[in-house]
Amino acid sequence: MLKHSDSYSVIAIGAGPANLSLAALSAPIPEISLHILEKSESVSWHPGLLVEGAVMQTSPLKDLVTPADPTSAYSFLAYLHEKRRLYQAVVRGLEHVSRSEFGDYLRWAAEKLGNVQFGEQVVAVELRGKSFNIITSRREYQTHTIVIGVGRVPSIPDWGRDAPPNEVFHASTLLAQRRELSSKRVVVVGGGQSGAETFLHLLSGACGALGSLTWVTRRANIFALEDSPFVNEWFFPQYGGWFFEQGGSTRKQLLEQQSLASDGVNCSTLRAIYNALYDREFHRGSYPTHVQIRVDTTADKLSGVSPFLLGLRQQMTGICSEHVADIVVLATGYRTEIPSFLEPIANRLTVVSAPGGSQEILVEKDYSARFDGPENCHLYVQNGARFQHGIADTNLSLTPWRASTVLNSIVGRTAYDCGPARGVVDWYSSGFEDSHSSASKQPACRDPAHVD
Repeated sequence: MLKHSDSYSVIAIGAGPANLSLAALSAPIPEISLHILEKSESVSWHPGLLVEGAVMQTSPLKDLVTPADPTSAYSFLAYLHEKRRLYQAVVRGLEHVSRSEFGDYLRWAAEKLGNVQFGEQVVAVELRGKSFNIITSRREYQTHTIVIGVGRVPSIPDWGRDAPPNEVFHASTLLAQRRELSSKRVVVVGGGQSGAETFLHLLSGACGALGSLTWVTRRANIFALEDSPFVNEWFFPQYGGWFFEQGGSTRKQLLEQQSLASDGVNCSTLRAIYNALYDREFHRGSYPTHVQIRVDTTADKLSGVSPFLLGLRQQMTGICSEHVADIVVLATGYRTEIPSFLEPIANRLTVVSAPGGSQEILVEKDYSARFDGPENCHLYVQNGARFQHGIADTNLSLTPWRASTVLNSIVGRTAYDCGPARGVVDWYSSGFEDSHSSASKQPACRDPAHVD
């Protein structure tokens, strides 16, 4: 915990949900003066993937503030009330909130907060004496406390990195421009939610009548999002604390086992795709459409102009085939990388390698970076430590809890109660005690082969 001071000037870099939560929760704390620097001209939350019908996979009650402060004026319910939509939303059901509406909520919160400096791209963070000096595209700032919340970057396979950006592009930029793909042979790579939404968007004819449409994934099927009550306890604070205490190999194994809890496909999206494919079969669609599973996609480095030649290898049989594509959409996820503006102080930070090619700044339990600098300078990292803090780190679920943890650390007191939420799974216990039995009695362990 940091030593207490009379006041704290905090600069937060990035106006995504993480730092907007930090700003909203810091508003009632008189000793904190916080400003957010954002390179864009407005709050823009996944604009390239706001396809029609895209809904939240997380409850909107896991907004910027509610789990930490249900009385906050910056909650999603306060937003609905101000917009005169609260009664309608309750009747409709909050499980149907679209990503577009949640994005509008984020813009509303930023405007209400009034401490976001838009159009300020951070160029460099350096040490000047015993404070940080932040250089932006417009000016310089001095502070002792920085909170980074710039999000993750698209993960692009090596073979797609030098390709022409209008013909081979990440799904996150799907709607960045109007795309007319009539008669084009299109391949979508990736079997998660963004791959499903991209496939459905193209299947709907939004980009014209294609020449062909192929969806490939290395997964064993197109799997639904794991959204059961016990699975959702992976997104509780106490699980994150338990995960933080595990070793690297255990963390890696756990994240692999939990992939469908964050990157499965909404059942409504799966049904819409299946219905659309069924209707195409019945009406004999005008162009070929294919879904291929257990397929590894490879290629020589794609450069020049289309068409491109992709290699598709069937995992079960090892059979390889070639597929010609004019357009390749990469729904290949995201990775964490160290922001380039930290280069001047990079030698003072510890970096850990994470699965998927990610590079994470080593952080403590309170999300403060392990920083070899002046004692009064502190750097915090939000949504950039999935390999260290668990599956919820890059998800909205624990955003207010994490921001509260950071704020408590900054002010050196409990401004918000960050104790564990009540849950049914005990992550720390290795067994249980029967109060009616002898303390010396050892439990009987059955053969695991006979235990359900």
